[in-house]
Amino acid sequence: MQKEYLISMKTQNFFTYEECKTSINITLFHYAFLIYLTETRFNGNLSLTIDYLLKRYLSYLYKISLAPTKRTLTATYQPRTKNYIIRKISIQPTYWGKLYELRFLLGYSVSFIIRIMLDWEMQEEQMPVEPIFIRPPLTPEDENIHARIQVGNNYSSYNKLSHANLTVYSEFSCPAA
Repeated sequence: MQKEYLISMKTQNFFTYEECKTSINITLFHYAFLIYLTETRFNGNLSLTIDYLLKRYLSYLYKISLAPTKRTLTATYQPRTKNYIIRKISIQPTYWGKLYELRFLLGYSVSFIIRIMLDWEMQEEQMPVEPIFIRPPLTPEDENIHARIQVGNNYSSYNKLSHANLTVYSEFSCPAA
């Protein structure tokens, strides 16, 4: 925690580092690649792996959204297969929250969103995989949106408290400053 002191005002910046334990329903092949990616590129930090995948493929995910065709914002779609297994993962709540909210926009479950991104990443790595979705091309407008995807690893909170006039100002933002 970092503290700054101003004249008659106290400013605090808080960063969330705790991880939450949750589970994903994914094929063993995809889970193995997720762990490989996490260990080889991100020193075992799954949260950074998810952050990387989201930054890299978010614009593409928007292009394959199922929610507009379903005319609903529920996230219930994931193809049934006997090859799926449930695996426990530890991830920062901020990244899990991004995936959780994204499922309403896309119409797919969190596990399925992760699988789609892993399919595309495996293709980039020249691994033999048949993706469920071919990565769609981006228009110039999509490229512009893709370029503006925020770079950051966490949320930050900025608070000001003035005892003189009893005012409180709080601001939450992502990425962390």
